[in-house]
Amino acid sequence: MFRLFEPRSAMERLQEKYCFLMRRSFELALVDKTRSDLLNEKACKILQEIRRMEKTQEKFS
Repeated sequence: MFRLFEPRSAMERLQEKYCFLMRRSFELALVDKTRSDLLNEKACKILQEIRRMEKTQEKFS
């Protein structure tokens, strides 16, 4: 249902940040290519961290 007062996990926070950066990068691509590329690089680093966390969770499951 609603998760209004439940704390978010680190994975959820990273996923939200990744989505935000990718959306912002896409919007900036039409106006400022260099800033778009910087945001895209940050998003890729976050994606790598998400994948690393997923792999460690698979090992413990």
